[in-house]
Amino acid sequence: MNKLLLLCLLVLAPVSMASADLKVAVIDLSKAFDAYYKTKDAQARLNEKITEAQKDMSDLTSEYEHMAEEAQKLHDAANDPTLSPAARADKASALQQKQQDLLALQNKVEETKQERERDIEEDKMRRHKEILDEITKVVNNYAAPQGFDLVMDKAGISANSGSPTILYNSSKLVDITDEVIRQLNASAPPPSAAPSGAAAPATPAAPVPPPVAH
Repeated sequence: MNKLLLLCLLVLAPVSMASADLKVAVIDLSKAFDAYYKTKDAQARLNEKITEAQKDMSDLTSEYEHMAEEAQKLHDAANDPTLSPAARADKASALQQKQQDLLALQNKVEETKQERERDIEEDKMRRHKEILDEITKVVNNYAAPQGFDLVMDKAGISANSGSPTILYNSSKLVDITDEVIRQLNASAPPPSAAPSGAAAPATPAAPVPPPVAH
């Protein structure tokens, strides 16, 4: 019995010592992401693109509605008994052409909507990745000289369960969030140099995807 206990202690000793030597820090990546001045810049530029897309879609929709009204007038004229048969035939022919134009415009509206949504989504994902890469670089440059072996995101969410990946962290762990935010914003331009759209994020309408996510 004593030999078995001694064997267990010898096996577990290296693991315990390694754990004791492991230096771990935590960061609230979501907080750092939101506080980074480049995130606000990216959101402002994305809002501008969303606003432009909304205007394009609004113009196309107005054009479609106007053409639909013209088609309705031609339809009414083609069935107007007060007109001569020849006049009604002319209106019916014009209506047929207008309906073809209307269908082509409808297809253009749908294609433009899909193109704008895809473009905005790709831009959002690209900017998101660029910002995360910059945050990761700052974390690495800070953590290595400080002697940290591991930096964990305490705000991380599991993709499978939707629950936090870290359910508990000791107050003894070093939280480097504020220091990382300070370093990220060290090169931020003066407030007057910020993009004009940064102060008032736009709310995207139905066809366009949501703004930059974490």
